[in-house]
Amino acid sequence: MKSLLLVLALVGVAFAQMPAPSDEGIPAAAGAKKAAPPRSPVTPKPEDVAKLRAKFDELNATIQSLKDAKFDDDLIVDVEATAWVIHNTLRVPDGFVTDGTLPGLIAAGDDALRRASQIKAGTAAWPKLKGSIKRAYRSQVDGTAQPYTVSIPASYDPAKPMPLYLYLHGRSTPGSNPANPDLAWGQVGGADRENAPRGGASRAVDCIRVNAFGRGNNSFRWAGETDVFEVIASVSKRYNIDPNRILLAGFSMGGAGSWQIGLHNSDLFCGLEIDAGVIGNRLNLNDLSPAQKAVNAGYGILVDHALNVFNIPLVGYAGENDAQLASSTSIREQLVREGYTIEKTGPFRYTGKDINALFLANPGQGHSHATGDTEKQIDEFAAANFTRGRVVPDHIKFVTYTTRYNHSHWITVDGLQQHFERGTVDAERDAAKSAYTIKTANVSRLIVSDTTAARTIAIDGDTLNVKPATTLLLVRNGGHWQTANPAANTGLRKQHNLQGPLSDAFFESFLCVNPTGTPNHAIAGERAKQEQDRFAKMFTREFLGEARAKDDTAITDADIAANNLVLFGDPGSNTLIAKIAARLPIKWTKDSIVVGDKTYSAAEHMPVLIYPNPLNPQRYVVINSGLVAARGATAYGDYAILKVSKQADGSIAAETAAEGVFDEAWRLPAAKM
Repeated sequence: MKSLLLVLALVGVAFAQMPAPSDEGIPAAAGAKKAAPPRSPVTPKPEDVAKLRAKFDELNATIQSLKDAKFDDDLIVDVEATAWVIHNTLRVPDGFVTDGTLPGLIAAGDDALRRASQIKAGTAAWPKLKGSIKRAYRSQVDGTAQPYTVSIPASYDPAKPMPLYLYLHGRSTPGSNPANPDLAWGQVGGADRENAPRGGASRAVDCIRVNAFGRGNNSFRWAGETDVFEVIASVSKRYNIDPNRILLAGFSMGGAGSWQIGLHNSDLFCGLEIDAGVIGNRLNLNDLSPAQKAVNAGYGILVDHALNVFNIPLVGYAGENDAQLASSTSIREQLVREGYTIEKTGPFRYTGKDINALFLANPGQGHSHATGDTEKQIDEFAAANFTRGRVVPDHIKFVTYTTRYNHSHWITVDGLQQHFERGTVDAERDAAKSAYTIKTANVSRLIVSDTTAARTIAIDGDTLNVKPATTLLLVRNGGHWQTANPAANTGLRKQHNLQGPLSDAFFESFLCVNPTGTPNHAIAGERAKQEQDRFAKMFTREFLGEARAKDDTAITDADIAANNLVLFGDPGSNTLIAKIAARLPIKWTKDSIVVGDKTYSAAEHMPVLIYPNPLNPQRYVVINSGLVAARGATAYGDYAILKVSKQADGSIAAETAAEGVFDEAWRLPAAKM
């Protein structure tokens, strides 16, 4: 059987031998092969496009018939992914990136129709196949069918749990327009697309290998990060995966994704294998404003998260002449600053003595995969992690800047004293899990789990006698710690997945809300529409997604319960903004916008903000902004006031007049005296 998403391989086939470009704007270093310039997209003949549209319509009709007949959506989504790829190729400018795109899409459509026929006949064969299989899942973010590739070894026995090797691909630009480089449809198979780069431990240990798509070239951030966890969930649902033996690996852009996902979630994997992944080298946020700190707290200060390597085995690699060697070097140097001993044990090898970390470089090599003895060392290290499996330690060291990333094994940071500042936990327990010793900084609430034998907790100078329970909640009150009832109502506060900044709303399901009324001020209405259009196009281009939208008058209680709502317009044009306006910390009327003791004219200003939805405080409401922290866009903290003005070309320019973050109770920060 041809693979379901053959098109994605065909789109990239002409570029299969091109070395991966450097990520995040870092130029390839001396010694790296120079990639050929990307081709200009092709323009297919109208009659050929008409054939593809006919195939797309046939496929869509077939998918709808499967849904109407209530067939298993877990099978339908494998078919629907092909329709989604075709849809995006047709609707996105420069979607036909090579001569092979159109015939590849038609062939993939035929394969999808054959799968649909198997579903109708009750003979779906691909879920039981061995080898490389194209599959998909339905994303919680936007409901789209997102593809991935899974490789099932011949030795797989559904009755026995098997390790999972999770691989994140590098950036791919198979010939698309340089001004619009993200239409890399060919990257869906990750390394399997070329049947080459790094098998890693998957060559040394029998395991299932999955190549996550990450929704394209977004460096596995926001919805791209969510994709990785949704892929794990999908594969774990379909195959017998050992949850204690999941190894995260990636190259180049995928290495960047592995750094951020691995350092933020060090307790979820049995090891990290990071090849030539870029990482920001910022050591602190001291020179930034509160809003800038909020923007950088997630992905901008990963070097300082090196401490989390204490909880997970790590092998970091890059070529000797690769600019991205600086990233693994920065992590190694930060670990030394944290007090760990990492010795040079070879010309291009550094080995942790009191921490399970290995840092390697390939002599004379640029931005490319490891080879020779270096590759062998990586494979051996990763294979050892698979054999050992994930270990729950009795000593945890953890750093975070946000409750978005708040857990390490039996420790969960449930609140920070000040968000977007460094928070740390150093927690140790005895072998009997009876006595705990904990030191924290910038932490206000801490959940300790696996405490059914707990008797005493010494934390920051306080000694608490506790009753054994499955979990214990500790709260800092008046400078001292005490136990608390987890069910107690604490009111509105910043907590996991409800702490901002503005970009945080786009990790989970969101729904854009169109205004249907008349805006109080035309310029604000034009700016809102301009921003909504920008976001919809960006989310398609950079996240291969669908910025779903409904009119304000059509929003239901179910919509409010299930989604972060992204409201565009003003209190005059959008009924939902009008409904919640009086319950927001920023007051917005027809005449003015009031932020604390400052007032701005509503005729030439508009707010953007994120806040717990007053209609459902377990979800966000975002006003007048989509995700803006993607490449080339200005990012905001929790809120900003924009001064808007009309330009000669009719567009609406926006200048930031004020910006900031809400406090830990979602209030405006107190004015400084």
